[in-house]
Amino acid sequence: MQKWFCILTLLISCQVYGQDKKAQFYFEQAEKEFKLRKYNDAQINFEKFIMRDTTQPLAFYRLGQIHESFRNISKAKEYYLRTIKKDTNSASYPNAYMYLGSRALEESQYHHAKNFLNIALRNTQKNTKAYEQIQRQIRRADLGIKAMENPLNIKPIKLPSVINARERQYFPVLTADGNTLVFTAITSNEDEDLFLSFKENGQWTTPKPISSIINTPNNEGTCTISADGKIMVFTSCEGRNSYGSCDLFITRKEGDTWTEPQNLGPNVNSPYWDSQPSLSPDGSRLFFSSDRPFGVGKKDIWMSAVDEQGKWSKATNLGPGINTPENEVSPFVHANGSSLFYSSNGREGLGNHDIYMTNIQEGFKSESINLGYPINTPGDESGLFISADGKSALYSKQEGDNTYIYEFKVPEELSEQFERIYYIKGFIKDSQTKKPLYSSIELVNTKNGERVSRFLSDPITGDYMSTLPEEGEYVMYIETPGYFFKSLKFDFKEGNSDQELDILLTKIEKENKETLDNIFFDTGSAAIRPESEIELKKVVTLLKENPDLKVEISGHTDDVGNDKANMNLSIQRANAVVEYLKGKGIHTQRLVAKGYGESQPKVKNDSDKNRQLNRRIELKVL
Repeated sequence: MQKWFCILTLLISCQVYGQDKKAQFYFEQAEKEFKLRKYNDAQINFEKFIMRDTTQPLAFYRLGQIHESFRNISKAKEYYLRTIKKDTNSASYPNAYMYLGSRALEESQYHHAKNFLNIALRNTQKNTKAYEQIQRQIRRADLGIKAMENPLNIKPIKLPSVINARERQYFPVLTADGNTLVFTAITSNEDEDLFLSFKENGQWTTPKPISSIINTPNNEGTCTISADGKIMVFTSCEGRNSYGSCDLFITRKEGDTWTEPQNLGPNVNSPYWDSQPSLSPDGSRLFFSSDRPFGVGKKDIWMSAVDEQGKWSKATNLGPGINTPENEVSPFVHANGSSLFYSSNGREGLGNHDIYMTNIQEGFKSESINLGYPINTPGDESGLFISADGKSALYSKQEGDNTYIYEFKVPEELSEQFERIYYIKGFIKDSQTKKPLYSSIELVNTKNGERVSRFLSDPITGDYMSTLPEEGEYVMYIETPGYFFKSLKFDFKEGNSDQELDILLTKIEKENKETLDNIFFDTGSAAIRPESEIELKKVVTLLKENPDLKVEISGHTDDVGNDKANMNLSIQRANAVVEYLKGKGIHTQRLVAKGYGESQPKVKNDSDKNRQLNRRIELKVL
């Protein structure tokens, strides 16, 4: 290529010599300066040359190269366009076509980009890096053409000025109920801090610094919160006790106070850059981006899980199903726990960093889907957050030197690609004193008996929030030392709404009793159905943890049918439960079986719903 340009320069010099010696001087002088990288001087002499002679494309090409080195895009484009206008055979200046194609891609001019790039490709040597790069760009142009023909119906709206009160705010996150917003912002003294806002009567309150325990004179930002807002992991760079340039720290909310942040330790953090965390909805898994070695690419997405003792596992790389040889950043795990969104510049997309979605329910090898235009553009997209109900999304958008938080309604063609979730929230209290209780909560899928999540209520206020990852039947078990456990069954189907429910627990004291709501029998039968196993195991655990406890297991029926038959059925069912407990090691002397038939209804037998409540097994302290 260099030899070709030397010949071309000589030919042009000869041509110019025959026409204008002054022009020849300017051109030859400019070429010498250009090769010595004296671009300012070369620019002056090339401009003097084209004032005398506008027929030579190489002069315009050199000016394009000079302005490209100056990062003056508009001038570079101008001179490259003048170059190819003079390039009658469209073969001599492939780099000019490649530059114009690249800029057209950045401006979403995909058809123009493809035209320029196809010419560049025809005149570039095969099996070279340049050839492969042009091929990738042509595929991007094709993807852009297709995306522009089928755009998502998205109308971004800037959040109110009460949120966008500063020049730069970004990386917004919400709790599952959508009523708490946390985001990162640059303060007036150029400090990066976390801010908190609450939705009250449909309006966002004035954001306040999240906590003096979390925010310091150094940089804290890019956080993630669990679905209930009780656990937060954030990034801290410089200043704290860290392993690398940026580390991840964890803090927990108790009442209105956040605990002292703790470094997540060497199993999570490294001597390198660890940032942009995203917690699974129950807080049991943490996804983050890191540039540590021994990954797939430059920046990869990694994951760590926490056990019941609070210890985080050694972070593992998500592997080549998600990570590429380039950069994967800004992971976001939706509240459904199975949809992972992330930003990548290692895949063929519309721009530099595009946002992708994949399903991680069965590992990290599912196809990653580009979210399309206009979520993705020729620029950089990252930091997307989709609400738990799948109806709205937040993201940050750069406007000049400022960055603002925007919201848009998630279009149906996108929302149908991932499961929305439901949530249940409320307070756990003592049934008599109404005092808030610090309780352990377990969510179980009744279909397969598997535990979906385990979490704690707030030790100060007793409030809780749990997300349900998919439609179906669930049982929620609430346990507090010294109290009967409570089991609540929920059947969430399409069209159901989120629920708010306060839960009252009964102390384990003489004559107190609790209904075992999730022990089931077939109609007219005393045979315990298999789905009762979860509840029965909880009763076994309760009795083993309270070895001095003696209880009555009582059966009750509704008023349908013969009184004597109902009495016999209730006794048989109570005996079936007692026999199960004896088979699990509970001594006979601690168990009394009684049947009450229809004699002790909880509510009036005046509807199917009430009759169902009256058909029950109860446990009473003796």
